[in-house]
Amino acid sequence: MALPSTQLVRLLDRLENVAIVAAGLCLAVMMLVVTMDVVMRYGFNAPLGWVYDLVGKYLVVAAFFLAVSETFRRGGHVAVDLFRNMMKPRVRRVIDIVGYVLTVPVLLAMVVTGIETARRAYVRGEVITGVVSWPTWLYYVFVPIGIGLLLLRVILHVVDLMMGGQGYVPSVSGEQPEPEASASANASGDGA
Repeated sequence: MALPSTQLVRLLDRLENVAIVAAGLCLAVMMLVVTMDVVMRYGFNAPLGWVYDLVGKYLVVAAFFLAVSETFRRGGHVAVDLFRNMMKPRVRRVIDIVGYVLTVPVLLAMVVTGIETARRAYVRGEVITGVVSWPTWLYYVFVPIGIGLLLLRVILHVVDLMMGGQGYVPSVSGEQPEPEASASANASGDGA
């Protein structure tokens, strides 16, 4: 039987996979709708008035927030690692743990605020005024979903780092092997 943390990681992986597929579908729909609007606008002088709201307020927001956790999982977020790469592995681990632990309350606040904002918009029946009366809660809900997945991924990453693991996020900095590893490779004749 797998450890609960392994089961949790697998569940989160599946949820992130669903979210990234949904983000990809949002991008595909965006391309289709914008192309349709351009054809209607310039080909028939009949633009689709609802496209801007759908794309700008729903699809872009959904694509961004649904992809944020998967991007973190793959190590794709922008990182300044100039000094990090110069640090010894133990110091780097401590710095990583502290940084991610400090990130958790910010992400939690975003999730809670996002849920409250979406709930309030739903209860009040808030809509965007325009050609189509789009409900606002529908685009607010993508924030707590996407950031909630990211929060879980960061927590799992921190726990794994604290337990001596490598974390659940690959390094994107192109870390070089430790000097001991390259020295032993050269001594055995495997290196250059």
